[in-house]
Amino acid sequence: MIMLRLTQTEEFKMIILSCSTNEQEQKALEDFMKRIIDLCDAEDDAISLFRILRYTRFRLQTLQAVYLMDGKGKNVSELLFVIDTELKLLKMRMQGLLPAFPVKPAKKLCWTGKATDLVELLYALDTCDCINNGEIGVEELADALSEIFGVEIKNCYNVYMNMKRRKDNSRTYFLDELREKLNKRMVDSDLKGGNFKKR
Repeated sequence: MIMLRLTQTEEFKMIILSCSTNEQEQKALEDFMKRIIDLCDAEDDAISLFRILRYTRFRLQTLQAVYLMDGKGKNVSELLFVIDTELKLLKMRMQGLLPAFPVKPAKKLCWTGKATDLVELLYALDTCDCINNGEIGVEELADALSEIFGVEIKNCYNVYMNMKRRKDNSRTYFLDELREKLNKRMVDSDLKGGNFKKR
């Protein structure tokens, strides 16, 4: 469940175990405060953020009632203050008193393979009806891929006709290469005990 996102962290577990002020627990407190603020800055779904903060606040209030009896509620009070501040900021954003949640800039992707390979992939996706249940034309799909990969796809149909004229046993050079390399990657990963180094 998304609202458990903060309460399942190691820092929160550390705070639950004890609220004394030794070095390790102080670091957990500071890390948890940073995690709260980072989440509020990054999360663009206001409803999910509200649920996470309210649930975390509820858990902290429950802890505070226990720890105050032992005189160890200072850390919990600090966290409640941070959460209350973020809830107020969230409310102000929702009321339009603060700028809306920042739009995350899309990471620029660039197609570095051959243009014909991209057209081959495009026609494969179109043939399999795996985008919009096939309710998208080749040209529309070409425009979308052009925008995603920052490359202009020209003369799709002509490229497709040239692919059909290929004389080898298989006319899908790029798709064959994808299948071969992915299978090799999985075999190599199995040989290394299932671990594959991310690029």
